[in-house]
Amino acid sequence: MAVWEKTSGSKIPDNAIRAGYEKDGKPLFIARAKMGGLWTSGKCGTHLPGAHIPNDCKEVIVRDYDVLVYPINAVGLLDWKQASGGKVPDKAFKTDTDLYVGRANYTGSLIPCRISTSQKCAYMGYGGKEYNAKEYEVLCQIK
Repeated sequence: MAVWEKTSGSKIPDNAIRAGYEKDGKPLFIARAKMGGLWTSGKCGTHLPGAHIPNDCKEVIVRDYDVLVYPINAVGLLDWKQASGGKVPDKAFKTDTDLYVGRANYTGSLIPCRISTSQKCAYMGYGGKEYNAKEYEVLCQIK
């Protein structure tokens, strides 16, 4: 099972789960930080100064955050499943009430993001702003 590991800045553990890429090919990983009292997922990478978390129409940079890692002794498998409209499959990876780990395409990038079942879409940070997507992929525990 994947677990959250504390980190800061551009420090990404070797066993972090690669979840996407910037349009220039730089890898992106799954981050989470508290936003308004809720654990909210977003992106991080070795080229970024911290986690980039979509929140309240902005892309918020958080210096100290958690990154999703897959420990060497972990049991189970993860996979990405297509979904849309705020729906998530069974065994979706949850960060908080009605919030899940996802990724979505935007301007040639595949961006780790948060999925809100209550707001019926995925939210991602890009270029300092928050964008939403009706179609996305959801991280799921499959075994």
